[in-house]
Amino acid sequence: MTNSNLTGRMTHLSGNLLEGWVHAPHAPKQQWAIAIYAHGQLLALSYAEHYHPDAPGTGMHGFKVMLSDAQLNSSRELTLTLANHTQVLDTLRLPAPPSAEHTPATSRVQHLPGLLLRGWLLVPETNASSLSVTAYEGEHPIATALPQRAHGGKHAEASFSLGLPFSLADGQPHTITVKDSQGRELNGSPLTVQEWPQGLMPWLKQLAPKLPNDTQALLRSQLERYETWLARAARLRDYPAWQQAFSASSQPIRQPGTLGLIWLGEPTPQALNGKEAALKGLKIRHYVYKPSVYHEPATGDTSSAYQALLEEASHACDAIAPLESGDTLAPHALAHAWNALHSEGTQLVYSDFDMPSGEHAARQPACLPAWDPERHWCQDYLTGGLCLVRSHLLQHNAHPASSADEFSYAAIEALNAAGHPESAVMHVPHIARHRANPWPTATSDAQLARLQARLTRQDPQATLSRHATQPELYRLHRTLEQWPSITLVIPTRDALTLLRRCIETIEAHTDYPGRVHLLVVDNHSQQPDTHAYFNQLRQRPAQPLGRGQLTFDVLEHPYPFNYAAINNAAVAHSDSELIALVNNDIEALHPEWLSHMAALLMRPNTGAVGAKLLWPNGMVQHGGVVGGQFGGLAGHVGNTWNEEDAGYLGMNHLTQRFSAVTAACLLLRKSDYQRVGGLDERAFPVGFNDVDLCLKLRQLGLSVLWTPEARLIHAESATRGKDEAPEKAARAQREMDNLRHRWGNALMNDPAYHPSLGLDVASAPYTSLAMPPRTRSARTNALPR
Repeated sequence: MTNSNLTGRMTHLSGNLLEGWVHAPHAPKQQWAIAIYAHGQLLALSYAEHYHPDAPGTGMHGFKVMLSDAQLNSSRELTLTLANHTQVLDTLRLPAPPSAEHTPATSRVQHLPGLLLRGWLLVPETNASSLSVTAYEGEHPIATALPQRAHGGKHAEASFSLGLPFSLADGQPHTITVKDSQGRELNGSPLTVQEWPQGLMPWLKQLAPKLPNDTQALLRSQLERYETWLARAARLRDYPAWQQAFSASSQPIRQPGTLGLIWLGEPTPQALNGKEAALKGLKIRHYVYKPSVYHEPATGDTSSAYQALLEEASHACDAIAPLESGDTLAPHALAHAWNALHSEGTQLVYSDFDMPSGEHAARQPACLPAWDPERHWCQDYLTGGLCLVRSHLLQHNAHPASSADEFSYAAIEALNAAGHPESAVMHVPHIARHRANPWPTATSDAQLARLQARLTRQDPQATLSRHATQPELYRLHRTLEQWPSITLVIPTRDALTLLRRCIETIEAHTDYPGRVHLLVVDNHSQQPDTHAYFNQLRQRPAQPLGRGQLTFDVLEHPYPFNYAAINNAAVAHSDSELIALVNNDIEALHPEWLSHMAALLMRPNTGAVGAKLLWPNGMVQHGGVVGGQFGGLAGHVGNTWNEEDAGYLGMNHLTQRFSAVTAACLLLRKSDYQRVGGLDERAFPVGFNDVDLCLKLRQLGLSVLWTPEARLIHAESATRGKDEAPEKAARAQREMDNLRHRWGNALMNDPAYHPSLGLDVASAPYTSLAMPPRTRSARTNALPR
């Protein structure tokens, strides 16, 4: 058929994607089959049935064809025809000139809740490193990002995120244009961004008087749900503006008394920012300690002078707080801390702080977790902020602080000696102290000796050591006199290469001084090679495992895949004191990993210990789990950190508490596992069963630890794969609903995470600021109900 009224165009060749349209005015509803040729050879067939903005009529006459690199490299010209026809509708010479504009097939930008734009664009291999993306308001650039190119051929998608400045959160509409560095506007641009710093509730209050009561209630409940599951955030570098918008509110002093401020160096003029008048009922006394003045030449000792100053202050004041010269306190900070200290049973209160991050950089916030004794041994974060201690803990202390760097450790030792519970330490999640100097400061051998003496009195089997690459941190280790038996539970379905690698690295890189039983759980393996390997494991005799012994067995579990049920069956089969849940895609890296975890677990009131897991490329796959991520669920910490990166406030190298850790490598007592009912086979057959398990342990008052002293490789879901099939997606959705229903409040108010830190879906934990912050009431480390 030859028809002069039939027209067609090849409009864009973007990477390997060819776009165009074919249309006939005499048959406006007809959608044609088309062919692409090169030098008479057929390259591709398609239908012109998609929307194309340049196509005549309804526009539903567009086509998209993916061509291979080989086809494009061997062609000098492309021709467009109808399928099985010879009439040439259009030609395109190669290489095609760069497109002057982006299309839906070459780019996309969209606005997520909050001050964030995300998108992607096709980036040619030739200029991948030079291409950037910039957001403009009018003619003014306000944010720039370098797209991160995925591995691919000559053209590959490169993703980007654009954090918009906090000044745009003013309740007004802002038109934002996004262009690449070649001046091409991205598909989806321009966008309208309209954000309120306090969320949508103020907008509702303005609208509310005009609405019926039932409509107000409906809107309020829906907005609360929206702002919970689609949390919004600002950039961490916008902290100064964010802090000004969300500073603590004023509150009266509820209990009169006297507070002693112990200054290291000269007191800062106007340290209270002129808010003394608001502290009606609270008297402030200032005490100055200057090590150079108190230095005793004969001995070089300053401890007696510092102890005498603390003794004087503690007898004259109801509470003591240390500060350094140059520090100031945020408005209303003292009132919040003082009132929290007078909560029932509270003995010590600490706050968050900010600090200079460089000579010309803006100040950066230190948003701290609820009380974490293990982290405190590695890093004195209590006195980083405003730390108030009841004076009676310091009076006639059997082991008083001999220097300023021992203040919080002496207070905690006295608190423990007096039998106070962990709930006696309360965190006020507000920035209360503006530090004059960077934090933390470097450790020293002298400080290490003082802290080690305190640690030995409280935990004789624990030791501290200075960190080799993070000089401001300590490493916490423990040992045991008797090492408990451990069963390593490793489920698998075939995946022989992964399983063999897992077992071989455990054999080669484990030195455990006790008995270890390696139990492989076979869930419907089909390959003959896999079963032959199982038979070899069953026949293996006991063998040395460093200073201990390793035995092997294989347990059959011939039932449909249910990760929780598989592990529950293995635990019931085991006779060991401890259980280690281990994925078959785990690889051990160093001999001490298991002994470090076991020694930490055997501390009183410890429920579970998780490991630092790395992807094969050295990035952190698991640095703990925090609640509230991904719309009120839970997510891994550290996915943007390299193994050696410090992480937020050094936490990539700190033994510390979380509310949950992953079961890819998790150690716990068999008795505790069974006490909480193991993994929930019905509510969480595949996903989130480890989070549920840890939260059940936390509900019993047991702590969950994560340690960087146990490092392993984990190729996440290498065997199981992702939940993309419809039936898997439905099961995953049910598990997410169950987790929110059972643990929603505990996850959204995770003691290990800060209510001022972001929960937006686009930002990793500890990289953004919540807008607005969640409830910032004084808190203990108990799991919220």
